[in-house]
Amino acid sequence: MLNYGKYQHVRNASWQCLIDCHVAELPLKPVQIAAQYQLQCVYDDIKQAGKVTNNGIILLNKSQSVQRQRFTVMHELGHYLLGHVGSDPRFRDSGRTEEEQEADRFAVGCLMPACVLWALHATTAKEIAALCNVSMQAAEIRSRRMQILLARNKFLTHPLERQVFEQFQQFINNQ
Repeated sequence: MLNYGKYQHVRNASWQCLIDCHVAELPLKPVQIAAQYQLQCVYDDIKQAGKVTNNGIILLNKSQSVQRQRFTVMHELGHYLLGHVGSDPRFRDSGRTEEEQEADRFAVGCLMPACVLWALHATTAKEIAALCNVSMQAAEIRSRRMQILLARNKFLTHPLERQVFEQFQQFINNQ
């Protein structure tokens, strides 16, 4: 589990990504977002998908589900934006390192922004999966976290989160 300082840093980075890329609706478009950072997604039959190469390519396994590919793009973009690219991949591939947890948290924050889910009252895994085009596994994890966030009722307290919320306002109003 990430310490709170790192969690905040990654959470803020996911909000900043949504702001910088002018994302205003769900499900977001991971390949287009990666392209805004000059990263290209390449689909192949590779078994070891999910890597940003030195020449700015995110490798994806075309046999994986669309939801898995979407998460992989945002996870790898997280590594890139959080400065993990260039670290020794042997350590990243060996298990659930802190960098992997950070990249997962970044992907979750981008694909399933809590303030938008909150505004839409989308808190069950089924609702989140349908709205965000993510796997049921990812949606279940987000749903559990949403229950904690709802109990704390601390939405829209950070300026970046308020900016994300404002950016999504038309989408929220049209749902």
